[in-house]
Amino acid sequence: MAKAIKFDESEINDHVKMAAVVTHGLPARVALELGDRLNISQDRLSELTSIPKRTLHRRVENQALLKQDESERVLRLLSLYVRAVEVFEDKERATRWFSSRPQAFGGKTPLEFMETEPGSRFVEDVLGRIEDGVFS
Repeated sequence: MAKAIKFDESEINDHVKMAAVVTHGLPARVALELGDRLNISQDRLSELTSIPKRTLHRRVENQALLKQDESERVLRLLSLYVRAVEVFEDKERATRWFSSRPQAFGGKTPLEFMETEPGSRFVEDVLGRIEDGVFS
């Protein structure tokens, strides 16, 4: 069992710390907890993170760490979730927003855009516009 660098979600905007966490690996349980927060199935979580469901469960059972690329994808999603909670000032509203179909996304959900890095940047941009009062 690998020893994780202490991951504290309150430090998610500390890019130096998060770079170290990602390099070392996030605890696999963080991915499952994120799926619960987003209220998505484990199959959908697997699609979003590109981590096979069985692999993720095996790592959780073994208290193992995610690989660097997996950690990056999970942290990207978690950062957007934390940002949405800040913007909407409510976990339930943030969770619902990820599955909604805002006009800015052309009929898709924010979660669908979050599958890629450019899409995630767009989701972050839309959250910033919402925060600034420019409804998207």
